[in-house]
Amino acid sequence: MITNNFIYFSKIFSLLVFCVTTNFLLGQSAEGTDFWFGFLEHRDSDINTKVVMITANTNTTGTVSMPSGEFSENFSVAANAVTIIELPAVTEVQGSEFIQDLGIHLTAAAPVTVYIHQYFSKRSEATLVLPTEVLGKEYYVMSYSGIDFNDESYRSEFMVVATEDNTTVQMTLSDATKEGMPAGSTVDDLVLQRGQVYQIQGHKGTSDLTGTHIISDKPVAVLAGSEWSEVPLGCSARDNLLEMMFPVETWGQSFIAQPFAGSDVNRIRILAAEDNTLVTVSGSSNYPDLTLNRGEYSEIAASVPLFISGDKPITVANYITGFSCSGADNGDPSMVLLNSNEQTRDTVTVYNSAFEDIEENYINIVMLTDDIPLVTLDGVPIENLGTPEIIAGNPEFSYLSVPVTAGSHTIISEGCGIIATCYGLGFAESYAYAGGASYSPINAVPIPDGSCLNEEINFSAELPPERYSVFWDLGDGTESTEHEFRHIYPGLGTYSVELIIVDECLNESDTVRKDLQVTLRQAVEVLPNVEVCTGEEFTLEATDVADATYAWTGPNGYTSDFQYPVISFPTPENAGTYEVIGTVFGCASFPAQTEVTVFALPEPDLGEDILFCPDEESVTLSVGFFADYTWNSGFAGREMIVDSAGTYSVTVTDDNGCTENDSINVRAVCPMEVYVPNAFSPNFDGINDYFTAEGLNIINVKMAVYDRWGNLVFAGEGERPIWDGRYGDEPAQEGVYVYVIEAEGLNTFGTRINQLLKGNVTLLY
Repeated sequence: MITNNFIYFSKIFSLLVFCVTTNFLLGQSAEGTDFWFGFLEHRDSDINTKVVMITANTNTTGTVSMPSGEFSENFSVAANAVTIIELPAVTEVQGSEFIQDLGIHLTAAAPVTVYIHQYFSKRSEATLVLPTEVLGKEYYVMSYSGIDFNDESYRSEFMVVATEDNTTVQMTLSDATKEGMPAGSTVDDLVLQRGQVYQIQGHKGTSDLTGTHIISDKPVAVLAGSEWSEVPLGCSARDNLLEMMFPVETWGQSFIAQPFAGSDVNRIRILAAEDNTLVTVSGSSNYPDLTLNRGEYSEIAASVPLFISGDKPITVANYITGFSCSGADNGDPSMVLLNSNEQTRDTVTVYNSAFEDIEENYINIVMLTDDIPLVTLDGVPIENLGTPEIIAGNPEFSYLSVPVTAGSHTIISEGCGIIATCYGLGFAESYAYAGGASYSPINAVPIPDGSCLNEEINFSAELPPERYSVFWDLGDGTESTEHEFRHIYPGLGTYSVELIIVDECLNESDTVRKDLQVTLRQAVEVLPNVEVCTGEEFTLEATDVADATYAWTGPNGYTSDFQYPVISFPTPENAGTYEVIGTVFGCASFPAQTEVTVFALPEPDLGEDILFCPDEESVTLSVGFFADYTWNSGFAGREMIVDSAGTYSVTVTDDNGCTENDSINVRAVCPMEVYVPNAFSPNFDGINDYFTAEGLNIINVKMAVYDRWGNLVFAGEGERPIWDGRYGDEPAQEGVYVYVIEAEGLNTFGTRINQLLKGNVTLLY
């Protein structure tokens, strides 16, 4: 007998509860060696405590880390024990509708079971973390509305965590979002890298994101809940909600919703994945049948155990009602996704703890009525611990709620297995965990899409033969009762394959049908050869029959699985042969090729910036030889003559139609010229009345004039300082005077220079 132990931790305030499960009936469980998860925004952001709880049935080691590098911690866990790692505040995802590098990755050397717990004061929630191998590509969100309280909104929310690079995610929203996306809108351009997360929160406290549809091209983890909720809305007892979502392929069609001990009423939500899903709810009195479309849900109140069934896959959540509305003395809101009757286990060990304020511990055990004599709790026949209650809605099932003490308890079924939910209640505390479940893809259609002619096709029911019997009709006269086998079809064509699955425990059958195609493929059609210039984006295109997938390869290790891949900013290194193969139903086409030429850009060269004196000359700008020229001045020739300063640019086009531009700055710079007269006559006859430095392109002048005895008779500074021949308030005497002039201007290179001039000037009247 195969043994598989796993441990559950429940929702508590600093409370630890775990369930160890062995001897499973279905293949995939909550145990694994690789996990991805994250923490939703909490009512008490930044100050709440976040822990990872790790259990194992053998001694093992591992690492909890963030790919962003902000956190990493190694751990070891002993067999049938628990290791708790507290994570830093940075791991809490806050805000809505932007990518954050806050995914958390846990790896272990041997299989472990993982739970996360997030709490502060009286607000607490936890969830089981599904291993990466169980994660899927399609989800529907199960959440609850938040509340508006004291001018603050505490919102419904969910989060997507990518497990691989370049994960494309599409979401159709059931309600409006915090950042303004309306209900019904679609997010279809979201690409996440490994370890990145994307959280979406409701528009306001009363928004509810339940029913949001998520699909991805690679497996992702999805967690949902709320910052703070009343269950139901209007009930004053409040708590945050956090639950990992189950992939649609693991949903079931049969559930037992059990009441929580001491509560007069609990809330149940039923969510559908397909249109026109007929849901029947049966208890001591039947509820009206429900017809739900994909993404639709119905919420009901129940005080008795219910049998819930759908003619198509559904998921069911059970909510502990706040004690102020449940008639109970204890308990706060908590959310748990129920395990379907198709995903049972035959041995479950639970550990109930009385840490902190938990006052009452319980285990609810669901079993087939015929199996009651085959079920024991801690070695005691279940019948000796109470009288199991037959489910009025379906007498084939019974359940028993057993009050237990703190500690470990083991439930064993020698029949078709059991479903166990362990939970505990305190004044303002509660936890609830589903135990005894597998997470096999029971809704995935196991019939292959097809193959190429003369190739073997592998058929596998992907179900445990101990519980299920199968009958295959392959559509070509071949029949089989084997769970796994290989077959070659005799010729080309479409074959209608039928698979009948019988659940021997529940005595129920299901029939799956699908058309399988056997083909002989030709090459796909591609665009003709591509010629582009460097930096010019281009698209590769391939055309095949419907439902084809594509695999492109090209130069420098290029690969793509898009039908129309886009090459942005190509360079000549991107030139070469691109090859594509189309695959339909497992049959690949012959490769098709297209040649891509990437022309180098022309290289116009106007040279270095130019200095010139427009008073004396003009400048000829020359760019080289090309097919076409367009100057910013409107000129269209190869060489352009300019006689004024400015920035001139030209765009050239070569013979391949590729364009490039260049520009040049032309500065007007004329060199300074200075001369000084040797005499002047300040008699105001209009001729040589003043003494100054004359010249061209002078920026500044400092001038001093001295008499023959060295006395300063004049000093001035400016663009053109002048001496009018006066010394103080009186006219200076005729005679010879000495001047010292420092002129500032530019030389022919545009550099500022100073020129010193000394000499004599004669003053005459």
